Amino acid sequence: MLQVRDKLAPFAPKLGVVAAVIVVVTLLVLTVSLARDVLCQIRDLSAANSDNAQWNLSQSEVEHLRLQSAVSQALQGGSLEPVRLHFDIFYNWVFTLHDSSLFSGLRESNHGVDGLGKIQDLLITFVPIVDGPDEQLRGHLSELEADLAVNGHEVRAMTLAGLVANALGADSKREAVAATLRRLGWVVVALFSALALTAWKIGRLYRHGRVLTAASNAAAARMQAMVTSSLDAILMVDVKGRIIAFNGAAESIFGFSRDEAIGKKLVDLIVPDHLRSGYLDAMTRYRSTGDTKGVERGRVRLEAKRKSGEIFPVELSITLSRSGKDAIFVSYLRDISDRIAAETELTRARDDALAGEHAKANLLTVMSHEMRTPLSGVLGSMDLLGATPLTKEQTGYLHAMRVSGEILLHHVNEVLDLSQLEAGVRLEPPQNFDLAELMSGLVDSQQATARAAGNTLDLRCRLDKTSIVRGRPRKIQQALLNLIGNALKFTRNGSVVVELDRQGNGDQVQILIRDTGAGIGADDLERIFEDFVTLDASYGRAREGTGLGLAITRRIVDALEGQIEVESKLGEGSLFRVSLPLPDAQTDLARQPRSEVGANSPKAILVVEDNDINRVLMTTTLQRMGHQVTAAAGGAEAVAAAAAGQFDLILMDISMPKVDGIEAYRRIRAQNLAEGVDIVALTAHVAADDHARILDTGFAEVATKPINRSELSDLISRHTSAGMAADPQPVTSDIG
Repeated sequence: MLQVRDKLAPFAPKLGVVAAVIVVVTLLVLTVSLARDVLCQIRDLSAANSDNAQWNLSQSEVEHLRLQSAVSQALQGGSLEPVRLHFDIFYNWVFTLHDSSLFSGLRESNHGVDGLGKIQDLLITFVPIVDGPDEQLRGHLSELEADLAVNGHEVRAMTLAGLVANALGADSKREAVAATLRRLGWVVVALFSALALTAWKIGRLYRHGRVLTAASNAAAARMQAMVTSSLDAILMVDVKGRIIAFNGAAESIFGFSRDEAIGKKLVDLIVPDHLRSGYLDAMTRYRSTGDTKGVERGRVRLEAKRKSGEIFPVELSITLSRSGKDAIFVSYLRDISDRIAAETELTRARDDALAGEHAKANLLTVMSHEMRTPLSGVLGSMDLLGATPLTKEQTGYLHAMRVSGEILLHHVNEVLDLSQLEAGVRLEPPQNFDLAELMSGLVDSQQATARAAGNTLDLRCRLDKTSIVRGRPRKIQQALLNLIGNALKFTRNGSVVVELDRQGNGDQVQILIRDTGAGIGADDLERIFEDFVTLDASYGRAREGTGLGLAITRRIVDALEGQIEVESKLGEGSLFRVSLPLPDAQTDLARQPRSEVGANSPKAILVVEDNDINRVLMTTTLQRMGHQVTAAAGGAEAVAAAAAGQFDLILMDISMPKVDGIEAYRRIRAQNLAEGVDIVALTAHVAADDHARILDTGFAEVATKPINRSELSDLISRHTSAGMAADPQPVTSDIG
């Protein structure tokens, strides 16, 4: 309703004037009608006076007396003609009273009707006698005289009744005229009031019109000023495509003066040749169908042409303005040459920055791989060397080498882990595992480190019904190892407590790592999860590290759809809180030691690796695990080996010269070699698209190098249904 009222608001003054005019016309018509009625009534009154109703009534009585006199004279021997004459005259008067509308009041009176009827009966009775022979008339003169004498009273009564009725009728007509005059007076008053109201309304509208005209002139002046001072080119074009307005900005942008542009066709002036057909088609379609879609398209980017012929980019917006049947197109154009140039420069800068980031990421990944591969060979060689007879001095040197190598490998691993997480490497598939057992093993593995710093390390586990959960144990172990190792690093002669608790009956498991160490300042709490942040970066810092442990932990927790928080005070220790979605698996896992799984099930494994050192280390490690190993130095050798022998599992390197791992896989499958045997990719590539490409080829799994002995045993178990146990000699290094 409000919308309708708002739409009608601009028309309210016009509607008021129209209503006033209608009222005035109606009153004029009513006035004319009433005036005509008054004239008719006055004319009727005038006609009644001229007919002289009273005289006619009195004359009827006179004619009655004359008839009586003529009858009396005829009885005395006089002539009968006067009798017939006055009888006819009296007869005509009586029937005039009966028929004339002038005497309707008489006929409506009881006395008048009775008297008139009796007289008419008398006259009708004597009509044959009067019109008959003289002898007949003379024979009935006495009877006629007697009847006339008797009816004389009726004539008198009829005359009086007629006079009374006539008087009453005249009064009624005068009242009717008076009433009509009164109505006419009210109508005239209303007419004058309406005329006065209409005049007031018209005057008000006139004043309002002057105000609107002044406002319109001011708005037009402001609009003209805006158009003139606008930095955008404003052009108005009629439906035939001719320019009818061209502001100053248009002159500056296009190089045409206003006089040169007005009246010219837009398409001939500023539209480039390659856009002419589209513009002409749109205008033709509008003129024929009224369709504006080809013209009104909102804000668009196009090209325009200057007077010099230069083609340049513009931002264009066209609006159709209608006024009755007339229509014009208002075009707003902006020269965006500078913007396009700036955008191009920004795009180039962004591309350069992305290229730099990509190059940095590639360098980080490649260098991490290239550094870790020889380190894995060094550490693996140390492990093999440790199994040989050595002197005490040699053993000390070997221990120092292993400690330094493992520290270096740990730093490289952190950088590689960070690059893997940033590259979005797919997470391992979720699996069922014993969370309490994982945490217990993790805490036990750190007890020696805790004792070395005089710390106690305790585990408190509250998982209620079951500790079997579904998740990604390797990533959870890595994240918590970083947090526990960090707590032990910054705590001396104190305590570190790890608490494990399921939150209610839901899937969330909360893990708390609480220490009594050095603590973290409030200003540093937001920084500790950033890359390469160490709170003590001085040359004399007491604790070494890359500053990546917590950054990697945060990325792992985010990837596991969990949350990590920290509370700390300087000198009072820290509390790290990790919440992870780990639903109950409701599955009893086999709790037998890994050494008992498939202990008597050696597997035939084909190892494909182009790096000589890593190939030897992998072969030796698998042989010590009890497996039968065949080694191939490249992809072509791998295809030949698969054709010559039977294997339970193939471990395939990807980056190899000539025939790489993907091509070797395709040839093996194309020749129907190693049917039913899983082929697992071993690669140092960490990018998500690389892993996707490898899996799309058909590999059963992608394992990222370096891979340690435990992970290698798990991998063999997954893809051969049973893996061999580790040999009694401890081997802790990663395998390249």
